[in-house]
Amino acid sequence: MPIATNERMHSTAKIEEPLHSIELPYQIRRVECSPYEWSHNVICIAFDGKVAIGVTKFQEEEETLDVKFDLELLQDFIVESRVECMALSPEISVSTLPKSIIFACATADFKIRLFSSNLIDPHSEQVYEEHTSYINSIAYESCGDNLASTGDDLSVRIWSTNEHQCHTVLFLQSPGMSVCWHAEEPGKLLVAEKRGTITVFNVERKQAILSFDADCGPLTAADWSTCNSLRVAALVDGHLLVWDTTRASQPLMKRAVHPGGGRFLRYSQLNENIIATVGQPNHTLSITHANLKFPISSTLLKLASNITWHRRLFYVCVGVDNILGFWKVTSK
Repeated sequence: MPIATNERMHSTAKIEEPLHSIELPYQIRRVECSPYEWSHNVICIAFDGKVAIGVTKFQEEEETLDVKFDLELLQDFIVESRVECMALSPEISVSTLPKSIIFACATADFKIRLFSSNLIDPHSEQVYEEHTSYINSIAYESCGDNLASTGDDLSVRIWSTNEHQCHTVLFLQSPGMSVCWHAEEPGKLLVAEKRGTITVFNVERKQAILSFDADCGPLTAADWSTCNSLRVAALVDGHLLVWDTTRASQPLMKRAVHPGGGRFLRYSQLNENIIATVGQPNHTLSITHANLKFPISSTLLKLASNITWHRRLFYVCVGVDNILGFWKVTSK
């Protein structure tokens, strides 16, 4: 059983502790909270050799809960290679019958594994194998029919999750670091390259319809705000940049956040101005409000997985060694 704890989260520096944390048996490699309203409590946690699907429970949502926070693990999925990134399908649901668990993970053997389960029968697994180098990002389209992937082989691949085949390939000038779909922009895919170029493609036509550049590099992560389809953010050489895509020739904001270089970035699901990043030194978790000069909070961690946000509540989640931490973020 997971054990609640607030120990071993950080170095000796004085920092803000997570409001909720759970100790798990193994080191957390990656973690993803469901970005969908109907499965907002589902969480996907990658360890060495397996991925666990679970449900988070907060007293803020369930007043009858005896504890302030709980984690119920539902099912483990064996994964033969190290997980590099994950994505939850829009078709995932654990609150209604029949229950459906569908998610994808990209692994260190350059493959994408798509898992499906009803939590009763043996799960199924599909393997996509066309990438020739490390895969840095995968993302489901909002309808769940397409999965996009990009990585160090300078390509973007779009897969039919029904036919389990790659139907579109887009070629890049440098490694692809992030791919993002947007529910309000059907058929459009945002791709961020390591050299600092961000492009929005019309997938059906295989054409770039918008492209803008950070004018520096390397770019390590980018995200497309779910709250505002005109806002895009990226981590470039330790700086956080934010663009308005209607006038993307210059960023709205450029701010130094990680002097040693940034690694992960994710927009809040609830506020277009709040962005979480992780970078060096000391695996710093920084929460930035685009309209404020200084970070909302800055936390030093001894290790860090990636970043993910809760869909309904203002919590940012990071795996720190074998501890799953949730930090409460001020929304104003």
